[in-house]
Amino acid sequence: MAILILIKLGIRNLNSDRGDRSGGEEVAMKFSSKVFLSIVVACGLAVAVAILISKRSIHQVGVQDLTEKSRAILSRLEVVRGYVAQQGGLNGVVRETVLKFPDGNLTKEAKLTILKQVPIFASMQVGQEGAEKENYKFRVFSDEPRNPDNKASQSEMEILKKFADSPDLHELTDETDQEVRVYRPVRLSESQGCLTCHGDPQTSPWNNGKDILGHRMENWKDGKLHGVFAIISSKNVVEAAAGSTSINIAMWAGGVSLLILLLVFLVLKAPLANLNRIAQQLREAGEHVSSASREISSSSQNLSTSATQAAASIETTSASAEEVAGMIRINSDNANEAKKLSESAQVRASEGKHEVAALMQSMDQIATGSKKIEEIISVIDDIAFQTNLLALNAAVEAARAGEQGKGFSVVAEAVRGLALRSAASAKEINALIKESVMKISEGCNVAEASGRALEQIVEVVEKVHQLNSDVSAASQEQSQGMNSINKAIAELDSLTQANAAVAEETASSAEELSNQSQKLHNLVGSLNSFIEGKGAS
Repeated sequence: MAILILIKLGIRNLNSDRGDRSGGEEVAMKFSSKVFLSIVVACGLAVAVAILISKRSIHQVGVQDLTEKSRAILSRLEVVRGYVAQQGGLNGVVRETVLKFPDGNLTKEAKLTILKQVPIFASMQVGQEGAEKENYKFRVFSDEPRNPDNKASQSEMEILKKFADSPDLHELTDETDQEVRVYRPVRLSESQGCLTCHGDPQTSPWNNGKDILGHRMENWKDGKLHGVFAIISSKNVVEAAAGSTSINIAMWAGGVSLLILLLVFLVLKAPLANLNRIAQQLREAGEHVSSASREISSSSQNLSTSATQAAASIETTSASAEEVAGMIRINSDNANEAKKLSESAQVRASEGKHEVAALMQSMDQIATGSKKIEEIISVIDDIAFQTNLLALNAAVEAARAGEQGKGFSVVAEAVRGLALRSAASAKEINALIKESVMKISEGCNVAEASGRALEQIVEVVEKVHQLNSDVSAASQEQSQGMNSINKAIAELDSLTQANAAVAEETASSAEELSNQSQKLHNLVGSLNSFIEGKGAS
């Protein structure tokens, strides 16, 4: 009854859980309901197992008690047999009976008096009388009985055969569904007077081979197996005791189980509520972790792609930087060469400046000399003019002198010709001198302009030299800086490659983290579904 109450309570709790579910969801049981139902089932199983164990124990104890009782009865029968044999009354009764009934026709009372002195008969009588009082069955069977009722059956013949084959076997126990049987052999004993009736026919009290009761003597020997005593006890009493005990156990166990259920409900109510809350928090945390892991996985993939691209770009940049460094080294070498050339040009420009200055000084001197020549030519021209006048005057005077003056006229003519020629030459020289002076003046101007241009060239060359020096120093610094940049780019390339590898590992780890977080999310969902009892839609 208590088990039925527990099961009904579990079913009612299950139905209440089912009533809380909508029709669109597959009905599932809450964890608390499962716990309660598990405790109910466990209590029911414990009660059932306790009943079965107790019933079995009671059955075993009952069977053992029946066996011990049967042994005690058989031992008592053996004691009775021995006690009657010790009295020694059988031989006296036999002699008295022979004297009293010489014809061998014994009355029923006489036979009963003889049988009372037979030890085995006394045991049989005690066994029969005790059977009615002590609720058992007494059975004697033999393969050669004098009483047909004691003829052994087929199964009893097997018992006889076992005792016959094993002389040292003193007892056999057999158990069926309804009975417990204990067998003990009955062997002939000369000391107990068994051979008086079953011994040598020549010892017959009637001298006809028959015993005192008129049965033919079998000529059996001492120790021969004559029959078997069997105590048969019914198990009904044991079954009744087991049933009564089982009912008591079920009642007490049911009451205790109800109390346990009440205590379990009170004890587990708060923990189960906390477990539900923790499961809900785990579900929410699992969703956040799953979302974050997916974002991390996506970011890691992007980072891995970017790192790979950056590594390729840095590798290209490194190659380009190497080319630029080579070009800078070439430019630096060219700048050094230009610096040397500009230094040489500066020296040459300075020397040219000095030479132009000397040239200008020489041109000035030439111009001064030309002016002096021009003055001299002017003097010569004046002299020629005066000479021409003097020649004219001399010609006039010679003409006046007539014949005396003809020679002087010729000289005057010659002087005049010379004077004209000198004047003409002086004019030509003067023209040439003027032209030379003009050209010299122009040359001086050009020389001055060249000097100024050369000074500017010198200044420009000096500036170019300074710029080349600066460019050379800058190129060297650029070369050194580019070497540092190349080293930095190489280190950056190495770091970028390492970062790319780490990014790939991070992406792989993030992917694994995403998978694990998804598994965690699924497990948390399963846990939440298990606790909440939510089925699939």
